[in-house]
Amino acid sequence: MQILSLLDQGLVDYTQVDALQRSLHEEVLAGGEDTLIVSQFTPTWTAGRHTKPQDIPSTTIPIIRTDRAGSATWHGPGQVVVYPVVRLREPVDLVQWIRAVEASVIDTVREVWDLPVHRVEGRAGVWLTEEGRRDRKICAIGLKVARGATLHGIALNVDIDPAHAFEGIIPCGLTDADVTSLSWEGVHTTVADAAAELLPRMVEHISPCLATAPTSVSYTTRSTL
Repeated sequence: MQILSLLDQGLVDYTQVDALQRSLHEEVLAGGEDTLIVSQFTPTWTAGRHTKPQDIPSTTIPIIRTDRAGSATWHGPGQVVVYPVVRLREPVDLVQWIRAVEASVIDTVREVWDLPVHRVEGRAGVWLTEEGRRDRKICAIGLKVARGATLHGIALNVDIDPAHAFEGIIPCGLTDADVTSLSWEGVHTTVADAAAELLPRMVEHISPCLATAPTSVSYTTRSTL
C-alpha cells in the first residue's frame, strides 16, 4: 500500500486532487497499488449527492458538486483530508467499509487526544456529544465505491479558523448540530502530526476490507499535481 502525501505542497486545489484520485482509481482497478492520498485543500465547499438547496443559502465561493455521499461540507486550512483509493474484497460490504473508515478516526481521536468521540445513529461522520450542548461533528465522512474500488474519504478538523470555516452554508445539512475542531476542543496539534497519527490506524482498520491485504506500507510525496 502506498501513502501519497501532498502535505508538503501546502494548500492544494480540490479539483486537482479529485482528478488524481480518479486517475489512481483506474490504476487500482487495473491491478495497481492501493493508495491513500493525504492533502489539505484551499478553501472549497463541496456538495455531495444528498445536498439540498437550503444547505447552501449564501456563499461567495463556488460549490463543487461531487459524486460522494453526504451533503455540503467545507474544506480548507487546518483540516486533513484522506482519500483511500483501494480495491475492496468481493462481495463488497459497503457497511463494513464505512465502519472501518469511521473506526480509524474514532480510535485515533480517542487514543491520541483523549476526546470521547463516537458514531451517532443516523448521522455520518465522527461526533462529540454531551448533555446540555448541541452535537458537534469533528470529522466528515463521505465515501463512494465504484466497480469495487473506493473514492473520496474523510476530512478531520484539526485547527480550522472559526471565522471562515463553514461560513455561508449549513454544514452537512445539519440544522440541529454544529461542527468542531481538535483545537476548539483544547487539543493543539498540526495537520501533519494529526495525519501521522491517523494514517497507520486507517491502514490497520481498512486492511480486512481489501481485496489484497497490504504486506508493507510505503510513504511517497509529490512535488506537483
